Amino acid sequence: MFGYIKPLTPELRIREHECYRAYYCGLCRAMGKCTGQCSRMTLSYDFVFLAAVRCWLAGETPEFRKIRCPAHPVRRRRAVELSPQLAYCADVSALLGHHKCLDDLADECGMRRLRARCSGLLLSRAYRKARRRHPELDRAVARELDRLREFERQSTQASADVPAEIFGDLMKEIFADGLEGAQGRIAAGLGRAVGRWIYLVDAADDLTQDREKQRFNPYLRLLGDAPTPQDWELVRTGLTAILCDAERAFLLMPQPPCPELKEIVANILYLGLPAVANAKVGAAGQTNKPCKTKKESIHE
Repeated sequence: MFGYIKPLTPELRIREHECYRAYYCGLCRAMGKCTGQCSRMTLSYDFVFLAAVRCWLAGETPEFRKIRCPAHPVRRRRAVELSPQLAYCADVSALLGHHKCLDDLADECGMRRLRARCSGLLLSRAYRKARRRHPELDRAVARELDRLREFERQSTQASADVPAEIFGDLMKEIFADGLEGAQGRIAAGLGRAVGRWIYLVDAADDLTQDREKQRFNPYLRLLGDAPTPQDWELVRTGLTAILCDAERAFLLMPQPPCPELKEIVANILYLGLPAVANAKVGAAGQTNKPCKTKKESIHE
């Protein structure tokens, strides 16, 4: 994933912020134990959100303990103990990290390609462990990424919704894998909405770079080379509509095993994601403003 799914930290209360950090540290330790130390480099905020949602739907009450962390040696930090759902998220991180390296090897060149090759070698052992435990999920991830790659390379359709739907299907598989009944349906709905949102925000974030390198970007095909402020306002509206879909799934979630989980997930959905979307779409709009000529700037 991409690190876009994070809370608006100033709006978290102290106990909620401590709980969020404990899940972050607990997931980092889970990755070290389940998929190896090298896999820790794939940790991002997105997987903490996945862990919070999965632990909530599975009814896992978090157990906290104080740990020593090499990255923060001065003070002991509170972390969530290893659980089945944290182990699952560690495996998912390894699977997605591997497939991200394959994508970069296919799309990048120069130093970026070399970095992807090195990262793939470092993550190979973690990927094999995760694939052994979740072979069906690995096949589902590969299938959806192949669909997405095929659309980006072959399709001439000017649409941002179609590739976003494909990535949403991928995230639906990840969020719902192993959950049954109502919990599985809620996880699938939330994952699908969040996946669509991630794809579109990432496309806005990468717009300038994709234009320079002449790579596929749905907004370049849909909005052209000179999008107007009205175009970007429509993009914001579409992202808000996707978050409404995520909200519908959120409102169906059962009573959480601890109250902090509900506040963390609500903060991310209602505050964190809109803040990220406004920042990324706003930045994309700024970079697409036509440059003023010297004459225009003089006569303003």
